[in-house]
Amino acid sequence: MRFRKDLTLNFLMILAMLSWGLSWTNAKILGQYCEAPLIMVWRFFLAAISIAPILKISNITFKPNKEDIRLIIVNSLFMVSYNFFYFKGTQIGLAGAGGVLVTTLNPILTMIVTGIVFRTKVYKKDILGLILGLIGGAFIIRAWEFDLNSILKSGNLFFILASISWVCVTITTSLSKNKTSYMTYSFWSFTIAFLICLPIASNEILFSVFEFDFIFWINLIILSFIAMSFGTSIYFLASTELGPKQASAYIFLVPITAIGFAMLFLSEQLQLSTLVGGILGIYAVYLINK
Repeated sequence: MRFRKDLTLNFLMILAMLSWGLSWTNAKILGQYCEAPLIMVWRFFLAAISIAPILKISNITFKPNKEDIRLIIVNSLFMVSYNFFYFKGTQIGLAGAGGVLVTTLNPILTMIVTGIVFRTKVYKKDILGLILGLIGGAFIIRAWEFDLNSILKSGNLFFILASISWVCVTITTSLSKNKTSYMTYSFWSFTIAFLICLPIASNEILFSVFEFDFIFWINLIILSFIAMSFGTSIYFLASTELGPKQASAYIFLVPITAIGFAMLFLSEQLQLSTLVGGILGIYAVYLINK
């Protein structure tokens, strides 16, 4: 029974990671229409309302465990910061490179933070993985060309900040320990994030999105319903069931699909430095989670 449950969760996590790979292309396209705060408001709103009927039909309580309320609020704050940096990075930089950089850094940074916070044992293979991951990251951001101006113009600074934010999301979620249903946890995380985004988007015309064409809406729906409602909820479930370290290991699927979708839909060219860095990063993730 446990094996079947794990197998199902593994399959769902693979689908979730594929949706995340596509989300980098979706974000790049949406960034051509409006600014990040406006997209964030509608993304969180649509994600929340898509989960509400599922809770109702499944008879899952909307009420979170009292002990998890603080975690949900903190998680929402980190999700807002992640989405802001994620959208700003894709507006400026390459969707494929961002998908590789963020998703290979996430498990590596998660290992470092969990090792410090939870004092988990660090093996030699983990240290080797960390070194390889950092080298891979240096290749992706082309560290040999590094200066403040280039890192801002390339969007790499936003991608690094997005990765740090997502590590905080992963660890915060793992602390809930199944006290609150992962669907309820997701619903309130998205709802509170939506409320946080409203004042951030105060300079934006909220209903201007209805003037945009169907391409905008297709990408927003994929980003909200599939990548966030489905993908993020499954990731929250895996973080509590498998732990933050194992859950973050699935993210190694995202770099490959992020590059593939960016090449297919955005005609982005695959740089050798991104390829080398991505391979090193993926192998680093494999070592850490071996």
